[in-house]
Amino acid sequence: MAFAVGALSGCSQIAALAPVGGNGVAEVRFGAIDVLHEKGIAILTAPVCTQADAGPVVTCAGTTADGREIAVTSSVAPDAQLVITVGDANIFSGALSTVLDEAARG
Repeated sequence: MAFAVGALSGCSQIAALAPVGGNGVAEVRFGAIDVLHEKGIAILTAPVCTQADAGPVVTCAGTTADGREIAVTSSVAPDAQLVITVGDANIFSGALSTVLDEAARG
């Protein structure tokens, strides 16, 4: 019985980690949300991201609490650059891996 409980708790722990690993599209979304939170930008609709059919390009769109459009561009390439625009202002441009690493460190 103890084995069954241990095995089940292991499954729930693995399931809890799944969103952290994610795929490239999810990583772009998480990175964008991390930057928006870091910049103190209230989100009404979190960025929804899609990958282009013919390449590594990922684009995301969302809305701030005050109605401004959030636009995100990146890719699923290992050296992906994350560009985030809110309204007419470019609020971030930099390496996606750096954003994700900083978020992982807390």
